[in-house]
Amino acid sequence: TTEIYTLSLHDALPILAIRTGIAVFVVLVLLMGQRGYVDKEAVVGTATWTLNGDFHGMNYSKFSYCEDHDCRFVDEHVMRGGGGADVNKGVLFVATAISEREQRRVCEDDADTCNRNSAFKTVKADTFYAAGVDDFQIQLSHEAMAPTYYAAKHDERFHGTDKDMEGKLVSFRDDGTGRVRMVDLQEIKPDLGLMMTLSELLDAAGLDLDKPVPAEDGAVDRDERPIRKVGVVIDCHIRYFNDWSTWSPASAVKYEIEFAPSSQQNALYSSTYEAVGFGDARMMVKRSGVYVRVLQEGNLERFSLVEMLQTLAIGFMLMTLSSWIMAQVATRYLPLAERYETHKYEYTENIFNLRASRDEFNDRVIEPQRSEEHTSELQSP
Repeated sequence: TTEIYTLSLHDALPILAIRTGIAVFVVLVLLMGQRGYVDKEAVVGTATWTLNGDFHGMNYSKFSYCEDHDCRFVDEHVMRGGGGADVNKGVLFVATAISEREQRRVCEDDADTCNRNSAFKTVKADTFYAAGVDDFQIQLSHEAMAPTYYAAKHDERFHGTDKDMEGKLVSFRDDGTGRVRMVDLQEIKPDLGLMMTLSELLDAAGLDLDKPVPAEDGAVDRDERPIRKVGVVIDCHIRYFNDWSTWSPASAVKYEIEFAPSSQQNALYSSTYEAVGFGDARMMVKRSGVYVRVLQEGNLERFSLVEMLQTLAIGFMLMTLSSWIMAQVATRYLPLAERYETHKYEYTENIFNLRASRDEFNDRVIEPQRSEEHTSELQSP
């Protein structure tokens, strides 16, 4: 019996170690690390832009980009137009270069009649940069929620606006040590929101108005013209989350904003054409500039008893499976497989016998021991 008990304990140690490892994996990784006790829902949201500019005290002759190119001061209404951009739908367009072509309807010399079918011809053309656009102020307002969670009880933990959420501006770049990773650029306070100049927005995206758009890896054709002349498409990623506390969900939603050049640079967005006028004269206006579109992303979490029970069930299934696998390996492939196969079913029976023997030993009647003198006195008449 002692030999069988020692063998069984020796064979049970690997199973015990595996079960302990699985328990640690379920608790630390699945439950705490992967938050296996929460349910997730994708956010929906809206975003709007505000563009403001002021030319007071500016002298565009001092701008380096105006030395070799014509410049003009234009207000935010002119720079914001075109491109299909709607600031109320999360799309911003800021013109940096404007081309104007004055056209008139001209009759052909051999034409019998001159009517509205006659072609327009350019009689005057002018191209210029928008002076001072680098310092125009841009403000982003946004709102997001988990629609199903919030609609159930209007719980503010699943809803937030830029007026009550804390956030930060981040960028995927070199952190100064040679490693490329997500770097925090600035904290965004709820009372201020995200306010920045156009040049600061481009810097957050890793761009410069007077430099070309960085080419993608493996790209053959690269446009060497500066962004100020040809424009650029920038994606504004707003990611929302409420898992920043030790236990989800947190008391409030937070967010982070990242500006990055779009992987698909399309001139249909960064350049626009517009016809102004009617009759026999018109002005063809082409604007090139910075086109920013908002992409709202992320998931909000809440506690779910179903998810937690599923995670625990997975843990129990793994433990059961590990015991079965170890038993199969031990009875088929280990050096003492045959001996283990013989004795593994006797383990419980022998332990029962040991316990029965122990109980019988404890329940036996033990008579008190008597000395020889006392015994002799009892036997004498």
